[in-house]
Amino acid sequence: MTQTSEKSDPQLAKAMTLHKAGRPAEAEPLYRKAAAAHPKDGRYLYLLGLCLLDQGKLAEGRKVMADTVALAPLHAGAHYTLGRLLAHAGEDAAAKAHFCQAVTLGPTVAEHHLELGNLAAKMNEFGDAVASFKAGLRMAPQHAGLKANLGTALYLLGDRSEAITLWREALARAPKLSVARLGLANDLRNRGDLAGAERELRQAAAADPKNPQIRYSLGVTLRHRGDPAAAIVELEQARALDPSMVECKVELARCYQQICAWNELEQLKPALKAEFDKAMAGKPSAISAFFALSLPATHEERAAVAREHVARAKTRAAIEARGAAPFAFDRTPRERLTVGYLSSDLRDHPGGHLIAGLFKAHDRSRVIVHAYSIGPDDGSGYRRQFEQDADKFVDLGPVGNLEAARRIHQDRVDILVDHNGLTRLARPEISALRPAPIHATWLGFPGTTGADFFDYAIVDAIVAPPGVEPLYSERLCRLPHSYQVNDHWPPTIGPATSREAEGLPATGTVYCCFCASYKIERAIFLRWMEIVRAVPDAVLWLLSGPPAMQHRLQAAAKGAGIDPARVIFGARKPKPDHLARLALADLMLDTDTYGGHTTLSDALLAGVPAVTRLGDDFPSRVGASLLTTVGLDDLILPDFDGYQRLAIELGRNRDALAAIKARLAAAQPTTPLFSPKQFAHSLERAYAEMWRIYSKGGAPRTIDLSPDDVAR
Repeated sequence: MTQTSEKSDPQLAKAMTLHKAGRPAEAEPLYRKAAAAHPKDGRYLYLLGLCLLDQGKLAEGRKVMADTVALAPLHAGAHYTLGRLLAHAGEDAAAKAHFCQAVTLGPTVAEHHLELGNLAAKMNEFGDAVASFKAGLRMAPQHAGLKANLGTALYLLGDRSEAITLWREALARAPKLSVARLGLANDLRNRGDLAGAERELRQAAAADPKNPQIRYSLGVTLRHRGDPAAAIVELEQARALDPSMVECKVELARCYQQICAWNELEQLKPALKAEFDKAMAGKPSAISAFFALSLPATHEERAAVAREHVARAKTRAAIEARGAAPFAFDRTPRERLTVGYLSSDLRDHPGGHLIAGLFKAHDRSRVIVHAYSIGPDDGSGYRRQFEQDADKFVDLGPVGNLEAARRIHQDRVDILVDHNGLTRLARPEISALRPAPIHATWLGFPGTTGADFFDYAIVDAIVAPPGVEPLYSERLCRLPHSYQVNDHWPPTIGPATSREAEGLPATGTVYCCFCASYKIERAIFLRWMEIVRAVPDAVLWLLSGPPAMQHRLQAAAKGAGIDPARVIFGARKPKPDHLARLALADLMLDTDTYGGHTTLSDALLAGVPAVTRLGDDFPSRVGASLLTTVGLDDLILPDFDGYQRLAIELGRNRDALAAIKARLAAAQPTTPLFSPKQFAHSLERAYAEMWRIYSKGGAPRTIDLSPDDVAR
């Protein structure tokens, strides 16, 4: 609206003065009169719409903006404002059309490009988002918001270095800009610096206390720091600020799961089911693929969540590689295969503990071992061991996905084995770019990834029995024993300890389960209480955790009629010390939906047998795989009634338990479960068969290795 218009229309001038003074309610009737006096001039209607919106009258304001666009289709501001309203309402396609019109009609206005880019990012169209932000920066090179949002889009596409530069430039111009600080905080969290991430987020929250995204991200960070109770406070604030924030409900569910707040978790089940339904319909879901594994869901629901996340990863990879030629390979036979292991766990981490002896155990006449780290360097002995045992160790953490893929291809890797799948620090975009002739997924993610860029999933016949092939996007490569590698026998064990030193009774049966608390569900805990009730002087020994978790489990014991003192918690300890204390237990009780994996093999390594139920899906069948490999398949039960009976019987019958422990002790020195050398040999046979199929021009197909195949 021009100055001339204001002078020629005193009512309009007064309305605008009141509006600018923060008195939109007084301005509204004057705007209405002006608009009525100029029914064919959309500019008056536009100002009325802005006035209504400033009073919080969103529905009426939206209608007036739509009328403005109909009356004045060349009004860039009206298209922009209507686009923002539609985007807020979740009507993304319609919002995009109006933002595009705003950009066309007002190409020099930076905010038009900013909102179009933000919407594209929301719709996972990151290439378009980058293009919009860059176009805006050509109009306004120092625009902090454009720099910050461009940084976020580039970060999601794997360009960490440029993203951090942009976020810092944005903060230099606008120190309170939450988008930039959020980006830096999320990067710190992804690199394992949780304290640094929390520090950035608290600074952001102080500057912008009503920003739900900051509260949400702070909640996620606090959960990762092991304080789910504090995380819940932040997440509830985020939900109050934005009740439509579905990812907040999902993150709350993860926190409730960690503190065993089963009633609260039950209340969120409809929200979780809605997210599974979205994935089943091929729509974006707020549930992560890894979280889905611990929820009571069908294989199809978990696979749908995985496919949806993989689809986004493929899109990001394709955008990053736009214009780059696909990698080329040859199929000539190899005397030695170059095998690359891509992992974020090459450090002091449960996944790292499992593969600690593998690289050194590989036969160098068969394979050359390359290790590609995409996780933080924690400076641990495990990290140094991985660096030493690999023929080539490369830290890909700081580089983008395309650069990482180019490095792997440059190293002439024949088979790239992804150790993460779809876990938190995974970078499936690298494998989606296909830098090696053959891609396999193994160990880190117990289930199908839903990805068509993984040729094989390395499994065994128990976790993925014959007949499940149609449920997997990958072809299955079954090893002749458990798919889970472990460190060597005899293990490195800390100084001997005593029951008294660990807070355990000197006599009586000690049942244990050192699984993370998120795996402990109400039904299995009540089974454990029945087992403890039936065995005089028995106790249940669990891994310590947040005070809220320990309090709730002891309260649940009391509610079941069990003295809470019979539920004992052991602090986290370094692996050697943990194995030393584990030997004090009599029997491990496995969890249900997501069973013990590293924790169960640790028990077997320490000489403690375990009772498990054979579940329906991969995460609940690993215990059975491990027990079968050490010859204790009689401890695998088809249902929880049998599980409970056997656990009680072994708790009461010391001789029967001693006989089982003797069988385990006899198996420990020879089982492939505790022989990285034997396990490496099985993997080498699997890799050779994958390459044989590939070199003959064949497509990936199911591979079932027998003990005889491995013996050759």
